[in-house]
This record gives sequence, structure tokens and C-alpha cells, in this order.
Amino acid sequence: MSAIHAIRSIVAGSAAMSIVLFNGCADPITDQSFVRAPVAALRDAAVPLGDATASVRWSAITRDYIAAQPTATKPNPVAAFRAFAYLSLAQYRAVLSAGEVPGVPPHASPQGAVAGASAVVLSALFPADAPFFESLVHLQMSEAGESNNGPSAFAAGVELGRAIGAAVVELARSDRFDAVWTGTVPIGPGYWTSDFNPPRPPQLPLLGQMRPLVMESGDQFRPPPPPTFGSPAFLAALQEVRQISDNRTPEQIRLAEYWALTTGSLTSGFWNEEATKRISRYRLNERRAARTLALMSIAAMDATIACYDAKYTYWLIRPYKADQAITVPITKPNHPSYPSSHACSSAASASVLAAIFPSEAAELMAMADQAGESRIYAGIHYRFDKDAGLTIGRQVAGLALSRDAVFIDAAPGPRR
Repeated sequence: MSAIHAIRSIVAGSAAMSIVLFNGCADPITDQSFVRAPVAALRDAAVPLGDATASVRWSAITRDYIAAQPTATKPNPVAAFRAFAYLSLAQYRAVLSAGEVPGVPPHASPQGAVAGASAVVLSALFPADAPFFESLVHLQMSEAGESNNGPSAFAAGVELGRAIGAAVVELARSDRFDAVWTGTVPIGPGYWTSDFNPPRPPQLPLLGQMRPLVMESGDQFRPPPPPTFGSPAFLAALQEVRQISDNRTPEQIRLAEYWALTTGSLTSGFWNEEATKRISRYRLNERRAARTLALMSIAAMDATIACYDAKYTYWLIRPYKADQAITVPITKPNHPSYPSSHACSSAASASVLAAIFPSEAAELMAMADQAGESRIYAGIHYRFDKDAGLTIGRQVAGLALSRDAVFIDAAPGPRR
């Protein structure tokens, strides 16, 4: 059997294995909120193939691409999380499958497999710039021609990666992210209301019903109800936010603005970059790098699904609406308060990275805590929002790591 035929024969089996691992899902294909980036500048800034693993390189390409979109047409933060989850899922599947190809030359290059999978995923997400992503594959193929592996191995990997990327794209089409909401916002004391005039529909009220990646359902980690509106516990939490609002320090304002992450590649890009920094620092190989990115991105996406399930179960009023003397120095989110989505996604991301890089666990978890705390400083969340979000993130991260137990490696460290 030729290597190319062997590649084709394992794609279906590899995809099935990954579905068991991740309850396969990815990013929406129908979201057309992206606009063309200055692709020539991005291509010129692409990392040379020899300077990073392919999954890290394509992560940087994706971050730069999203960051290049004008603010007015940037994807919303949830769509960006799903983009990274989708991308990293395809990359990890591609790397695992490249390692399973029988030993018949040309061996499928894992780097080629990541390139092929990434280009297919990103071309589906951003079809107007598909030629740009394809040009990067050809650029990397020409670079690979100068290596010991040779262009045939890279080309074999690209073919494998394309097939796996296409399979992941198909999974994305049925994940219900694009479900149309026909409901109404509940009315009464303590319920969230739109900040726009006239009111706009809330952001993604059906996200909690999206098919998760590792969770059984969006309500698997649903937190208990927040304190009842007007109760002593609620009023105490509201008073804390008011006290902070009345006496914000320059440092609290700085942190509120810093963690808003409404520019660049958004919250998902922030955590993706934190992951790639550590992948490079500890010199993880391609498989371990792809695994790290996939587990983190998938956990962050599922934590966001769980967060939105709770948001639209309880529909809790934001602090600045409960007490209109509370000021807000950042953009006001268009969805209910409880729990904090920043805390959910940040705790999920940090918890996965802390498990993979235990020597940096304290720093990573402190970052997640600060991300959640910053939203209290901003006047848009109560402390119980933050606490519930951190709990959800940690729970989802634990689940994601346990579902990948068969692939757990020894703790990474510098090569000797």
C-alpha cells in the first residue's frame, strides 16, 4: 500500500477516534462577520517554518488575521473562541493521524498535516481570503524542500491534513451555533435589559444549547441560582461594586481596560498567545504543542457554552442597571450578568495550561483570577458572577484533561 493510500485509509478512523475524545465540534462556517485583512502584510510577517512548530505558527497567523480586522467588523469574542477551538481541533487530529501512517515512504510530515488542516479550516471560516491561506501552505512547502524530510513528505502531510480539516468543517455545520432565537426577554425586577435604545436582542441566547466539545450538554456544570434580587446577599454584593465604582484607583481602571480585550485577537487570542509562549519556552514537539492548544481551546469553548447556559437560565440584571450610580469605564456587554464569561473562559484556559506547565500554575491561575476581578472593577459583574465563572472554568478544564488521559505526557521541561 502506498503512503498516500494509507493516509486516505486512516482519515475516517482518525476522525472517529477524535470524536470520542472531543465529542467533535468546531467553529461556525456561516459567520460572515469577517472582512478581508491586509494579507500581503500578514504573509510577510509569517514565522519561518524552522522557527516554530506548525501549530504555533498557524496560531500566530490566525491571531494576526483576526487582529487585522477593523474593530467595527471584528468577530464577537465567542465566535473567536470557536475559531481557535475549531482550528486547534483539526490540528491535533492531523498530528495524531500523521503519526499513525504506516512506514511507507513518503512519510506524512506532521507539519504538513497541520498546514493542510489549518488552511482548510481557515478558508472555510474566511472564504474571501482562502487564496491567502493556500499561499502560506505553498510557502511552507517550498521551505520544507530545504529540509531533510523533503517536499514529498510535506505534501503527503498536507493531503492528510486537508482531509481531516474537511471532516472537522463538516462537524461544524451541525453544532447549532447559528440557531435562531425567537424568544423574548423576561420582564420584571432583577432581570437583565438591553443597554441599547431601541433595545437589541441579547448576544447568543441559544449558545448554551450548542453541541459541546467535551461536556455532555451545556447545562452539565450549571451553577446554582445567584442570590435573589433584593436579598441581603444580593445587596451586599451590589454594594461592593458600588463602593469600587465610587473609589476606583488608577490601577483598577488599568486592569478593567486591560482585560476588556476588545481589540487585537480578543480574549481567545490572548490565551492562545499565552499557550504558545510556553510551548516555545519548553520546546514542546509538534504533537505536544497541538495537544496543548487543542485542550485549552476546547475547554475554553465549552466553558463559554456552560457560561451562556447559566446566563440565559437566570437572566440576571447587571450591577450598573441595579444601581445606576455605578459607572462603567469599558464597553457594556449585551448579555446577562451571571456568571462572568471572562472568568469562565480564563479559568478554563489557565487550568489546562497549569496542568501541562505545573511550574507556572500559580502565575496562570493568578491571571485567571485577575481577569475575573477586573470585571468587578469595571462595574459589570458581581463577585458571585466571578466565583461561579471560575468554578465552571476549572470544572470544564478538568473534564477536558480527563478525556485526553490516553495522550498525557510527562511534564514538559527544557531539552537537555
